[in-house]
Amino acid sequence: MIMKRIIKYVMRRKVNTVGLFISALLIATALCACSDTEQSDYDVTEVSCVYSFGDQDGAELDVFSSDGTLTQYEIVPYSDSGINLFEGEIPSDDKCYKKTRTISDDEWNEIINAVKDSSFINLPEELPEVEAYDGSTCYIKVKTSIGDYRSGGYCAGSGSGKKHEQFYSVKKVLMDIIRN
Repeated sequence: MIMKRIIKYVMRRKVNTVGLFISALLIATALCACSDTEQSDYDVTEVSCVYSFGDQDGAELDVFSSDGTLTQYEIVPYSDSGINLFEGEIPSDDKCYKKTRTISDDEWNEIINAVKDSSFINLPEELPEVEAYDGSTCYIKVKTSIGDYRSGGYCAGSGSGKKHEQFYSVKKVLMDIIRN
């Protein structure tokens, strides 16, 4: 009789331990799944795209702001300019060709949707390498209410794989707006 009670007690404890372990595992899985920032968790305030001209000695920085402005800074030739657009330097007007124009609310919303739909802020700073020659280096920086996020690299968005596709989906929207 006592032995039966002891066996029941031990079995009950094992079941509780297993149940506790499974519960902990499920909670950990749910937390890991939520580790990426969700779309509604932040506001986008500015998006900038800087890129070189590939085999030509030039570079451009395009800054899209939530106030509806697009400011473009083009430097040709770039290599001897003493300015590093890729480190976020904004050149003075006498060191670049500067152009400012207005973007519509629809265009700004298109940028926000591309950033959020692609989960851009979860991309690594350096995208996987691409084997190419005379390609363009490109980085996109997104300023949000929760921080700044930057991603890109050599031939960014031109490689294969999900990360390049995510990057390209934002880059394409920015380039389409620039061309309009």
